[in-house]
Amino acid sequence: MRPSIVTATASGLAIVLSVAAAPSIAQSAKATAAINTAVGCTVSNATTLGTAPMSCHDVFSGAAVPVTPDNFVTVMSSPMKLSNSQSLFVSPSLVTGLYTSTTSKTRTGSTSSATAEGGVFMRAVLTDFNGTIVRIADPVAICSNDILGCHATASGVYGVVLDQRIQTLSQSISNCIVNVVVGGVTGSGTCTFDVTTQLVLDTTSAHTFNFVFPNVGVGSYLVAIQVAVDSNAVVSGSGTAVGAAAFGLGTVTVESVRLVHDFSF
Repeated sequence: MRPSIVTATASGLAIVLSVAAAPSIAQSAKATAAINTAVGCTVSNATTLGTAPMSCHDVFSGAAVPVTPDNFVTVMSSPMKLSNSQSLFVSPSLVTGLYTSTTSKTRTGSTSSATAEGGVFMRAVLTDFNGTIVRIADPVAICSNDILGCHATASGVYGVVLDQRIQTLSQSISNCIVNVVVGGVTGSGTCTFDVTTQLVLDTTSAHTFNFVFPNVGVGSYLVAIQVAVDSNAVVSGSGTAVGAAAFGLGTVTVESVRLVHDFSF
């Protein structure tokens, strides 16, 4: 059994709250399964207001252990032995959590904005028992930036979006326009201005996904579910932004099947 390590972008603080992955030992079965109890989290902070930065422990419970940022890592795996050319259906599910908080403080004649992001991404890979990736499951294998639901890490590795949110809060206040009403006497007029506030939320979710390895050759393999977490926080003007993402309890089932003759996507 291999421990799983959880990752995040370099812009955030990444931690893992507990680490345990339980692969099945039924190597020659037609179906197998595994569970995940690892809890991984990343958080990013940005502020110009002097507020204290938040940690993953502030958002999600558990003890903090630093990990390497920005990589897909294995959280569930199960061995599979195929005696003839078959296909594999892989169905993982994972609990995910996102946290985004934005605050802006604006003076007259200025604009401030705060953006917070968090995301959890998944892929299924087929490896040999040395850990070398043999195949990447469809549809991730055909992902591109033009397909909704595909996400590439900073290293260019694609995964399916399980949960992602981008939250942007912007505020603009016009200059104060003084209307003098009593003979030009200072202080006897009124000041009017306009306040414009905009909150934008951009969310993409899947939570569970079915992966397919069509027409896998004879041999012994390890089916691995890999996950990455990502966060970011940006402030322009005066404000605070916190973005965090986490995953926890999960399961995966793997089934060997025979697809129809000459099957292809």
